[in-house]
Amino acid sequence: MIALDHVGLAVPDLEQAIRFFEETFACELVFTAGPYDNTGWVWPGETDAEELSLRLAVLRQGDTLNIELLEYTSRTRELPDRAPRPADPGGQHIAFFVEDIHGIERRLRERGDVHFMNATETEYDSPIEGTEWCYFLTPWGQAIELIRWEAGLPYERSTARRMLAPHWRRGIDHVEVAR
Repeated sequence: MIALDHVGLAVPDLEQAIRFFEETFACELVFTAGPYDNTGWVWPGETDAEELSLRLAVLRQGDTLNIELLEYTSRTRELPDRAPRPADPGGQHIAFFVEDIHGIERRLRERGDVHFMNATETEYDSPIEGTEWCYFLTPWGQAIELIRWEAGLPYERSTARRMLAPHWRRGIDHVEVAR
């Protein structure tokens, strides 16, 4: 048995990130820990570990996802000038399925501390036609996607496999997995 346990995100200010996820995505703080000293590792191509101090927090978004926020301080190595873009090697984003994508986009734009990469778009002429999505950057540069889709997407006509719907839609949406 395998299941996704959490997504870990490095953040520059732990309290700011906790507030952001609580206010924006109704996350609940489960616990904080640290500081822990000397937490660095030796990465490929390096000869020694960077001695870091770490504080962390684990948040829970309903019963869908655990998010681990990691604040590293006492850095001795130069930091990149920006977070990796999703298209960069090692880059990534976290996506939240939302029922009211336009309402959440509107509320986030009113905050003034996030940067939208696009307005909500609708997919056309693709395997996920009808899907609505947009990307924004948190105040510290983390890429987040908002997404909304319905069962019955065009890709479903060519395979018995299905994307996993949010738990609250599984009674509404038919979820089928190919054997």
